[in-house]
Amino acid sequence: MRPDSPTSSAEAPASRSTVRRDLACVLALTVLAAVLCMRFDVGELTYSLTRRFERFQLDEFPPTLVVLATGLAWFAWRRYRESQRELLHRRALEEKAERLLADNRRLASESIGAQENERRHFARELHDELGQYLNAIALDAGRIRDLSTEGEPEVHRLSLAVMQSASTVYRQIGGMIRRLRPIGLDEFGLPSALEHCVESWRERLPQASFTLTVEGDFANLADVLNITLYRLVQEGLTNVSKFARTSRVEIYLVRTADDARATRDEIVVTMTDDGPGIDLTKPRAGLGLIGMRERVEAIGGEFHIASQPGSGFLFCARVPVQAGLPEPNEPSELAELAKSVK
Repeated sequence: MRPDSPTSSAEAPASRSTVRRDLACVLALTVLAAVLCMRFDVGELTYSLTRRFERFQLDEFPPTLVVLATGLAWFAWRRYRESQRELLHRRALEEKAERLLADNRRLASESIGAQENERRHFARELHDELGQYLNAIALDAGRIRDLSTEGEPEVHRLSLAVMQSASTVYRQIGGMIRRLRPIGLDEFGLPSALEHCVESWRERLPQASFTLTVEGDFANLADVLNITLYRLVQEGLTNVSKFARTSRVEIYLVRTADDARATRDEIVVTMTDDGPGIDLTKPRAGLGLIGMRERVEAIGGEFHIASQPGSGFLFCARVPVQAGLPEPNEPSELAELAKSVK
């Protein structure tokens, strides 16, 4: 919580009003006690009851009690001031922790963005450079095959082997490119890329059924947000292939406004399956769910999972639509670093 936040600024008047209310209650009780004492002559009644014990000097107790009450009031005031100082110190530490957490999330988001930019560049280089040369090799091998005669069977065989090798390497590079950068994400947007991803898993897992539902506008989102949502679905489908190969999988991607938080625009992605489920109380060896949670929380989102043995598995992620976008008139640290290098 930042010091200039509305919640923090509203706490001080609330605390002062509580102090005023308590003091008003003390004064009101004091006045009421004085009125009751005057009405029922408490002093004379007390004197008549204690007159038989004059030898014990009971009439000297009121000043002593006044001193004791004053000392207790001073003691309570000192404890109150100390508690206020401790409370202020704790609030300062909490605000510092919140700032450090926000900075950590921002830096993690910047790191993910830089990583995805590097992956995009690497995938483009693989496609443009190596893909071009592999196509050239395949074409040259095809030309050699066509020119080889029946009297040159070895040349014909070798040309076919070169074409097969080039085709194999090209497929491997295509797989690397798909892992580095989702197909269609930059060209057609997030929904199309997710549909392509789900379709590929339909082919790999014919015994499972997949349903993808997309609602809302997913244009003009930050690249780090797009890639985070894609990686969530991708990791979820990978877990399905490991633990629920014959289940029914339902994926929902919805852009909505959360009324509970003053119409905050959010994107919610949910994936459910009716597979065997897991026991969340037991430690897990894999890092897939941990990586999913870290990705979501790095851009200021929330990540929740629910599962029981025999009851399937569900995960739900909520992320703000503005995640990954630079603040107005506030360039990112990467841009500032680039300017300083120039």
